[in-house]
Amino acid sequence: MEKQVRTFCRICEPNCPLQANVGEDGKTIALEPDYDHPVGGVACHKGLSYTDIHNDPDRLNQPLRRSNPSRNKNGEFEPVSWDEATRDIADKLKKIIAEHGPNSVAVFTGNPGVFNSRGMMYNGAFIRMLGTQMAFSANTQDMSNRMVSAAAIYGTNAVMVPDLPNTEFLLCMGSNPKVSKWTVFVTKNDSGQSMADIRDRGGKILFVNPRVTESSTSETGDTLLIKPGADVYFLAALLHEIHKLDGLDNAALEKWGTGIESALQFVARYPADRVSKVTGISPEQITAVARDFIAADGAGIYISVGVNQGRQGVLAAWLADLIVFATGNLGKKGGMYKPTGLADVHRPVPVDKIKVDTSIGELSYTLPGVIPLPAAALPDLIEAGDIKALISLSGNPVMSCGGEEKLRSAAQKLDLMVAVDILPNATAAMCDYVLPATDFLERADINFIGNGLQTEPYVQYTEAVVAPEYERRHDYRIVLDIAKHMGLYPGDDQEGWEIINQILGMSDLSIDKLKVLPHQTRVIEQTPYDDVYDKCLKHEDGKLHCYPPEFEEAGLFDRCEAIFADLQNEPDDALKMISMRTPYMHNTWFANVKKFRRGAQSINPLHMSSNDAKSRNLTNGEIVRIFNQYGEVQAKLRIDDGLRQGAVSMSHGYGAGRASMRVAESNPGANANRLAPNTLETIEPLSNMSWIGAYPVKVEKAH
Repeated sequence: MEKQVRTFCRICEPNCPLQANVGEDGKTIALEPDYDHPVGGVACHKGLSYTDIHNDPDRLNQPLRRSNPSRNKNGEFEPVSWDEATRDIADKLKKIIAEHGPNSVAVFTGNPGVFNSRGMMYNGAFIRMLGTQMAFSANTQDMSNRMVSAAAIYGTNAVMVPDLPNTEFLLCMGSNPKVSKWTVFVTKNDSGQSMADIRDRGGKILFVNPRVTESSTSETGDTLLIKPGADVYFLAALLHEIHKLDGLDNAALEKWGTGIESALQFVARYPADRVSKVTGISPEQITAVARDFIAADGAGIYISVGVNQGRQGVLAAWLADLIVFATGNLGKKGGMYKPTGLADVHRPVPVDKIKVDTSIGELSYTLPGVIPLPAAALPDLIEAGDIKALISLSGNPVMSCGGEEKLRSAAQKLDLMVAVDILPNATAAMCDYVLPATDFLERADINFIGNGLQTEPYVQYTEAVVAPEYERRHDYRIVLDIAKHMGLYPGDDQEGWEIINQILGMSDLSIDKLKVLPHQTRVIEQTPYDDVYDKCLKHEDGKLHCYPPEFEEAGLFDRCEAIFADLQNEPDDALKMISMRTPYMHNTWFANVKKFRRGAQSINPLHMSSNDAKSRNLTNGEIVRIFNQYGEVQAKLRIDDGLRQGAVSMSHGYGAGRASMRVAESNPGANANRLAPNTLETIEPLSNMSWIGAYPVKVEKAH
């Protein structure tokens, strides 16, 4: 008899509600939207196609141990029992730690891990059990600047979100929400209708990107084409113009803020006429945006990965929040606010950074488990001998971090390399042990990733849609088994819900209580918007810090001026690489899905404006060489006049030519991250963010 399971997607932030129809065999699954869900949202084709990943013939099904010595080639593996694999890994880790100390073991956690509530909790616990400070994650490739900036401004890592259903003016920067579904912000997926609604009710949305994306239409809003990497100067000029136009809310600034005078002195260095050449936006356009922002009864600024991945994500995030606060739009209907979460408690961020002494210098981070060490430093730490073992948990650092070849080369020096994953990706192919995990259809879960970021707060439980096949195990169980064999974990949390039930208990909930609710869902009442000041200001003085002293201490303001000088002196024909999201790839998730790799999507072309192509004697469809001091790739050229002149673009997720995945290997495309800056000097201070967006490249005909 067919069974229906109400569940939700775990690919990106909306966690779209799904209904899974399971056949009589207990294995065949058809996914469709759960139209009756109390919050709503309709899953896109990626979520509805997740069965292609679940049923991928290349799925990892049993523990594997490498039988050939070289990491440079795809691993040749032999099956091994779970007990032998976890015991052997544990013994090797104990030996490495005994000889070299806990920091000789590094752990990298990837993007899928944050969509796995039990995995996320116990991955963090595992790192603490190991005693290592060498924690790395995908956060420093996409969003750690947001958390660092929030901590400096508010005293806690409270990322604010736009009141999308009520705003009259939204500045949307570095984002393509119709394709990416927002980031560090959760609102139901409605194919862009919520953006169109802003214009329908008389409001305005303005996109600021180097490219006109799929999100910018006549129904949603126009695009202000900015030069790549210039966002911080646009925001500084915008605040300066707002101040000149007498658009500041002095009552809010006096009651809740401190340091606004210093902040205004800083932005006064970047008036609209000075930044015009660097941003590519005229002074008149910047003034017009300032007037629109002031006039709106409820305005917000949303910045996303396109901004975060540049060199100055921290300052951009700070200025965006500061503009919202200084104009009286923080904690206001239609402005920005902090949604209510499961445990609506915002703890102060420790003042002192955690410092790690290494052979390549002192590294530091501020928020354990959130702001890790810089992933860009991983190859150098291995080469220097600091790191002897690397454990990748649902990650693919070889593909996702800048400098693929640099990490591949460094990995030859590791004594142990382990991957826990569902597919034999490029990182797994280099490992000594590859351990098969369950996917999101094979595990029970809650939508924990959206906690405190949802425009309509709710928590949902899902049971496993189907039982795990073969020898696949849950991620949390794998790391706990290794920890047990190391003598580090005396507990026996068989179901993995202990930590999560403690958090749910703060809202008088539990997994058992969620199980019996309709759709296994509890809608959470949103507290008043203006409680953001009472619950999120955690500095000792109780104020919002408009000019965080840690930015000055880290040299971010001097660095900002130095980068501005560099941009001013760039040649007129300079090219910058930006990342392009497509509906057919999500990070490296869909690299092995055949139906998403057909036709034009089978490759990863370089997008370039017709003017830039013409000036280089390049024609549509020819093979070009894209290069800089960090690496080179070849790709087919695609003329795209949605891009402003000076910007070129490729997608992330391609290039898996050295993974044990047949579709991905047969037509890999180019990994643009091979071009990304990957030296210690290119890491953003405080956030540890990699510079993997808006970096210089050159393009010529391939020879």
